Amino acid sequence: MNEQDSSKLRGRSAIEAVHVGVTGEDEGRLDATISRLYGVEGDEAAEIHANYHIDKILSSLTKRTRENGMKTQTLAERVKQLDVSGTAHEVARGKLTETAAVDALFRGLSMIENDGKADDRYVNFYG
Repeated sequence: MNEQDSSKLRGRSAIEAVHVGVTGEDEGRLDATISRLYGVEGDEAAEIHANYHIDKILSSLTKRTRENGMKTQTLAERVKQLDVSGTAHEVARGKLTETAAVDALFRGLSMIENDGKADDRYVNFYG
């Protein structure tokens, strides 16, 4: 979808549309497109972009932890100890993929759950 088509969309749909086919370093350039779509300054566009990735990362992390037996309430308590916002900003700048961000945050949760001991990634989440 081109920028003109995506300008008719609003909210999450518009941001998803500009993300279609975007990889790595292109990710870091989307702030300007988001700025034009929403008619906001660069700083606000960067925050909108990062918030989009926060939502996607938390959704993926929730799914993954649920699949590994962690309850939603436990995740809500533990995730406060992680830098999800900083990680999302790294994704929005193209420095980290969403998949890598979720992997890193999941590993952080695993370490929190296991009292700071790094587990083999093939071992069950709860050891």
